[in-house]
Amino acid sequence: MNAFSRRGACPALSAPMQTGDGLLVRLNPIAGGTSSGGTSSGGSSSRGLSPKLLIALAESASRHGNGIMEVTARGSLQIRGLTTESAALLATEVDALGIAVRTGVPVETGPLAGIDPHEIADPRPMAERITAAIEGAGLAPRLGPKVSVVVDGGGQLTLDAVTADVRLKAVGVSAGTLWAISVAGDSQSEKRLATADEDAARDIAVAALRMVAEKGRDAHTRDLSERQLASLAGWHSTAPPPGRRGEGGGRRG
Repeated sequence: MNAFSRRGACPALSAPMQTGDGLLVRLNPIAGGTSSGGTSSGGSSSRGLSPKLLIALAESASRHGNGIMEVTARGSLQIRGLTTESAALLATEVDALGIAVRTGVPVETGPLAGIDPHEIADPRPMAERITAAIEGAGLAPRLGPKVSVVVDGGGQLTLDAVTADVRLKAVGVSAGTLWAISVAGDSQSEKRLATADEDAARDIAVAALRMVAEKGRDAHTRDLSERQLASLAGWHSTAPPPGRRGEGGGRRG
């Protein structure tokens, strides 16, 4: 039960967190998948619930919690007021409803990903590649519950205000799309590394997470040294990041 009282952890469906009004769980549905037949580990599929499923989930939250269901800044659903017993019942009902929920390192895309006509690039394929690379490298168990990645395709609803350990944002250029990579913060506080093509951007993102994992489960990209950041900035980058021309990341590794 110690996990239930651990503040700062991500209160996933399988690991509720103690709050002032009981246990809290957070789930991030994966649209188009089912918990019985599809994968629940990817973080990049389009998210969403049909009205029927949303009503059923709200009814389950009311039965087993205090009826309060919230949407977080990252688009997850929080259900409050649970007990140890009722949290387990809620998890069973979510599974019975066929709601696939994401596990592993969060790789976030915007709420309009893939359907925003103004976005520079659909961020979902890049997010899928990063998720697969994280899993392939076995990094998820070695990273803390609050480590996250943001992949922003631009457009009407950006993720500029969302804090993340690794941020990738699409940059339109005449030859196609590049990705600006930064770490440790939102768009105002981030440390910009480089602008790179799709393959290099994925590799830089995963390399940053690998460095974090080597520091332990309490670490974040803000804990990386200047030498490590310089190493990431020089990793097969094709151009310096926008607004920082001439600063780091201009050389090929």
